[in-house]
Amino acid sequence: MAGAIVAAVAALAGVLLQALIGGRRARAERRRAEFVDTVRGVLAAYVEFRSEQYLKIAARREGHGDSDESRRARYAARSALTAAIDALYTATDDQQLLAAAEEARELAVALGDAAPAPGQVDETAVEEIGQRARESHSDLRQAAHKALHH
Repeated sequence: MAGAIVAAVAALAGVLLQALIGGRRARAERRRAEFVDTVRGVLAAYVEFRSEQYLKIAARREGHGDSDESRRARYAARSALTAAIDALYTATDDQQLLAAAEEARELAVALGDAAPAPGQVDETAVEEIGQRARESHSDLRQAAHKALHH
């Protein structure tokens, strides 16, 4: 009888241990999936904000100021990037990834600053900052890859 009780307790302990391990794995996978979504959100928001900045530059080259619609779209894209970076800060403490996200945001802002008014575009700055922004996107992508896979 004692052997049966020990066997039953051992079986229950095994089931409990498997449930705990399974629950831990499920939580870890859920956290990883959320982190992947957060990183993808930052990358997409960066691309969108940079795109809006290039649209601003193109309009300035043509001598156009902001329409209410273009300004709203650009500010919405900037806000979306800020919110995505905020989410990243709550999802990781990877300093390389966070720094890459901040650098990308700063370069996207600087890109728009190179075209301050209709007809006023600093083409040298657009070229230089644009190149640095593309490199920053690659740096951000690589930092995200490292954070996800190492």
